[in-house]
Amino acid sequence: MDRLSYHKNMYTIAAIWNWILAVGFLILPRIDIGYFSIAGPVAPPPTLLWFDSFFGLVFAFGLGFYFISKSTTENHGLIKISIFEKSWVFLIGFGYFLLAQASIWVVLVVAGDLLFGLLFLEDLRAIMKM
Repeated sequence: MDRLSYHKNMYTIAAIWNWILAVGFLILPRIDIGYFSIAGPVAPPPTLLWFDSFFGLVFAFGLGFYFISKSTTENHGLIKISIFEKSWVFLIGFGYFLLAQASIWVVLVVAGDLLFGLLFLEDLRAIMKM
């Protein structure tokens, strides 16, 4: 697969990944607050303000990934922010797992973010050489 197709497909898949997670986690707690137990042995928060804000930003980053997928010559700054965001989400999720405040399910989801972050880094390095 050529670099242009790879770039387009990877960022489109990343956008869809973010949108599915964001919409899912914005809807599931309204269906049954018990879905918070997926994260681990923690009580549901008294308000969903921060939770909803986080997943709203996850959705917004999905839009950013979609915009990146449209051009390999633009959006390098957005790619750099995306690498940071994906790495940060992994570090936070894994850190809470190490503190026994998140389940292995959280680690599995944030491992997907780490994978995207590493792929974004590789892609950025390759397109900067073009």
